[in-house]
Amino acid sequence: MLGRVKTVSNRVFRWCLRHKVWAAVIIVLGVLSITPIVIITRTWFIVHADQRPRAVPATYTLEEQTEGFTCGVHALSTVYKAYGLDPEAERIRWRLGVDTKAVFYVSDSTGALHPDMYMVLAQDYFAVDELASYDDNGWKDMAAHLDRGHPVVLLIKRRENGNLHWVVATRLLDAGTIEVYDPLFDEPYGETPDFLYDHVVTAMLVRPTGNGEQAASSIDVHLTGMDALNKARKRIELLEKK
Repeated sequence: MLGRVKTVSNRVFRWCLRHKVWAAVIIVLGVLSITPIVIITRTWFIVHADQRPRAVPATYTLEEQTEGFTCGVHALSTVYKAYGLDPEAERIRWRLGVDTKAVFYVSDSTGALHPDMYMVLAQDYFAVDELASYDDNGWKDMAAHLDRGHPVVLLIKRRENGNLHWVVATRLLDAGTIEVYDPLFDEPYGETPDFLYDHVVTAMLVRPTGNGEQAASSIDVHLTGMDALNKARKRIELLEKK
């Protein structure tokens, strides 16, 4: 067996020497395919509980973040628990892929990205609408969603250091203040409209689908998440100019 493996290896090596260009192309394509293969595997083939969320959330639970790249996991865990779902049984950490580099050769590309957030939520019977604007109208739309009893998952640029960070807005405290559950803080805190204008990159209005059905197409959801990611990049550039 070892002799056969060695023979095949020698043939492959000799072919690569004779066809250097084709060998280089194959190697590059192989390298570029690693991340998509990992994403497809974790998105569609990880077994989870397949629970249904309750119609309205109950009490929210503030989770403590102890790792630098798991804020997305904690944000969704806060939402899931409020809707009566078990985040561990749903295996959201593994399905979000926060431990896998988005670009395998970039060491700091771990964490939850928009396509993963959209996909996991859709597979677990949640509908997601992205906030259309980040001005006074956007604040009113977000406040109206919170007033209907459903949370908003926010990607923000932190005041402290500008780092990107996922948090959850859970309810209206009054007409001009929202309550935020941030896994880096011991207690929820309030934020006013300037928070939306100057620090929010993405606002995902989350609610149960209401009919107990998943999204019709996983590919469409993933593409929607990719579009949200591109919008987030543009929003970050805009915030950095302020």
